Amino acid sequence: MGTQGIPVLDRSEIRQHSSRKSCWIILNNTVYDVTEFLDSHPGGATLLLNHSGGDATEVFEGLHSPGTLERSLTPNQMVGCVAAVADDPKPKIDADAVQRRRVKLSSILSIGDFEKAAAQMLPVRSFAFFKSGAEDEYAYNWNLDSWKAIRLIPRVLRPVYVVDTGTSILGTRFSAPFFICPAGGGKLAHPSGEVLLTKAAARHDILHWVCNNAGCSKEETANARLHNQTLYWQIYAKSDLHESEREIKEALRLGYKAFALTVDAVRAGNRERDLRVGLEETLANGKAIEDEEETVDFANGQAVRRFWTTAVQWLRGLTDLPIAIKGIQCWEDAAQCLEYENVHPWLSNHGGRQIDASPSSMDTLVAIRKHCPDLCMKREVIVDGGVTRGADIVKALALGARGVGLGRAFLFSLALGEPGVSKAIRLLKDEIEMTMALLGVSSIDQLNPSHVSTSGLAKGIVYLPARL
Repeated sequence: MGTQGIPVLDRSEIRQHSSRKSCWIILNNTVYDVTEFLDSHPGGATLLLNHSGGDATEVFEGLHSPGTLERSLTPNQMVGCVAAVADDPKPKIDADAVQRRRVKLSSILSIGDFEKAAAQMLPVRSFAFFKSGAEDEYAYNWNLDSWKAIRLIPRVLRPVYVVDTGTSILGTRFSAPFFICPAGGGKLAHPSGEVLLTKAAARHDILHWVCNNAGCSKEETANARLHNQTLYWQIYAKSDLHESEREIKEALRLGYKAFALTVDAVRAGNRERDLRVGLEETLANGKAIEDEEETVDFANGQAVRRFWTTAVQWLRGLTDLPIAIKGIQCWEDAAQCLEYENVHPWLSNHGGRQIDASPSSMDTLVAIRKHCPDLCMKREVIVDGGVTRGADIVKALALGARGVGLGRAFLFSLALGEPGVSKAIRLLKDEIEMTMALLGVSSIDQLNPSHVSTSGLAKGIVYLPARL
């Protein structure tokens, strides 16, 4: 027993509790029994089981905001504390690894370069969490390729003197038509996490749409904003709607000016890249897996999918602010937004992290243009997924989108701190301005479907190799 009557546990004893039948984890040198919490964990049981019998502090703090532990677990679930080992050797610093992980910001020339830099700088587990898509990652890769299948049609005989990239998104005007997507895990990229995203967004007058699963709390991001900065908030409808209602009311009190209701994550997708890293670490630490079935659990116990009318009416009963329905993947669902005032479709397949055969947001946007083009005039269509260039953003706008979100791109840039995020924003702004000028367009409202060709999308044509 410890000095205050708290049991002191050896790590060898803790490692024995590494299954669904008995799952213990270490957080900040305190041991918790999370066995009964497995099926209600918002990220699914697999994430907890991957750390069962071991230390989950680094991952936990990277994915959760302050106060999450106290809200999720009871004092009765605390088992004890970890025994200190006096002769633990200090970890050796690998000078070659440190040198290899240094990346100069001046070497970054494109959004794609940030991913390469993050791969060098971040721990393998953190990078895998950001990078992973569902299963074989076809949807993830098609998100990238579908933008390239759309061709731009320049109008070179039109004079362009000054290019204005400003636009409004759900009632607020910003300097650019792209924004920082709600994406969790910012602290896995940088200790200050999403706060730096908010600060960089303020510096460049773009939107930061804050994730409710961020490592920083809604209070921390709200306190980081400038006095005239507008933030939006993203939510999931949890099993306990009273908890979601408290979250929404708190966001309203803090001044968030619009909401996104994510509807495509009733279960966590099978993200094998992420799971493989956890499995490799488990085996490297000498922890045996007694039953493989215990490690396979894709359910998200707290996210629920309710009837469309119920979900919207529930949220509309709490606020009359703009609402974006995030995760729409067909034109029929998008058209249903017309049934409600100030409700807008957000085309997204969750970054290719849910269903590996899902359509890209570009697929869905083109379907909307074909089957219900009036939707783009009556509602603000938002898209995300696979955007890496300013030209991608221009293509989406030409087809009727109002705003374009980037998630992974800004998480990768966050590995280089606020200067990295700022440079990512500048690169995208410069590429948009250049693309618009070369198209013969001087403002966002001049973009229209005549500036693009979608024939390559239907044929699945991305690159046409040269014939020599």
